[in-house]
Amino acid sequence: MKERITKGLFSLSGASIMIGVVGFMSGIVTIFINVNQQLSVKWLLLALLIGISLTLILLKVIFDLSQEIRPPPPYEHPIRYVAEEQVFVIRRNDNFLNNIVVGCYAQMNEIDRLAYLGVVHLIQDRVIQVKIQNDYSVLSKIPSTQEELRNIIIRPVVPVTALQQMGSLESTNV
Repeated sequence: MKERITKGLFSLSGASIMIGVVGFMSGIVTIFINVNQQLSVKWLLLALLIGISLTLILLKVIFDLSQEIRPPPPYEHPIRYVAEEQVFVIRRNDNFLNNIVVGCYAQMNEIDRLAYLGVVHLIQDRVIQVKIQNDYSVLSKIPSTQEELRNIIIRPVVPVTALQQMGSLESTNV
């Protein structure tokens, strides 16, 4: 309920209504105070109206910026490796869908090389399991420590040649 009220209050129509209410209140004040006799009251009301209007507009901009959602990064670093199942565990990311083919790239001398080809095996609430399908022997062993895992980047982008190789391997195994 609170979220709905704040969204309504900080919408364009809510900000317009608040500015209108402030203008109406200043009109009511001018009925009871003779602004022609006291010059300072007129300027005070004008400054108050402009100040409140600017404050409301800035609050609206801040509210809109706080509601903006950043897209997830197009890659993830593995958190852990489960050797028994040949599975990399990564954080949940909306770019990784169930059963898609992903590339596990090793960073060597600031160049990414395709080290493993994997498939998103299981999506859980907080993590995703990526099962390794092909090992391209880029690394001598599959990384398992946290420091070694930082050098692996998993992306939902795979070169076409790797997909063709995977398809030819599957056709020979059948």
